[in-house]
Amino acid sequence: MNTTIERYINSSKYSVDNFFQDDRWLYHLKINNYQVVTIIWNLFLIIVPFVICYLLIKYWQKNGFRTIGQKLMAFLLFFFWLLFIPNTAYIISEVRHLIDYCPRESKFQVCEQNAWMSLFFFTYSAIGWVTFVLLINQMKSLIKNVFGKIVANLFILVIIPVIALGFLIGLLNRWNSWELFIYPVALYKNLMLYFTVSGNLANLIIFSAFLYLLYYSGNYLFKNRIS
Repeated sequence: MNTTIERYINSSKYSVDNFFQDDRWLYHLKINNYQVVTIIWNLFLIIVPFVICYLLIKYWQKNGFRTIGQKLMAFLLFFFWLLFIPNTAYIISEVRHLIDYCPRESKFQVCEQNAWMSLFFFTYSAIGWVTFVLLINQMKSLIKNVFGKIVANLFILVIIPVIALGFLIGLLNRWNSWELFIYPVALYKNLMLYFTVSGNLANLIIFSAFLYLLYYSGNYLFKNRIS
């Protein structure tokens, strides 16, 4: 095993990579070898944290989290929000597929046959960027109302490395959110590699730095346009 970067690849039957293979028509529906079902699935997954946070806001407005039971319910909703929010960063990374369609060895180094794919993947990734900022700000606004401005600002500092970690184990190790409940021990061991192996830790730090950059630049560019 590589001593610099240990990369466990999840290949369980519960993985999305394997789930759709049994449906030949759906699995082979592609746009220039890129599975359409993957696009639909990823876009669905970014709706989930939006709905969860919306329900959490309504729950707060209704009862104010006054009782222990209400606090536990709020924590549970936040936990599920946390499981799905890394998918926004994952969609941002989908721009990497441009490498497949616009290789440097292409004639004149342009996408001669698939020029439209550059705009397709840019738009797809931009959706991830916008929703990344939108969903974090949505939760930040709730936290500000509940705990105050200082805690809300601290939330941003803490949540982005957490999202980066979730993004990496999804992108590199092929874990899905729901597999936390199926293989908790294996997933935990995989997570620990990002703190004990230098190459993995470097990935986590670099990805966190870029997500900070994307969040704060997006927050500035989209200010008063999304909230």
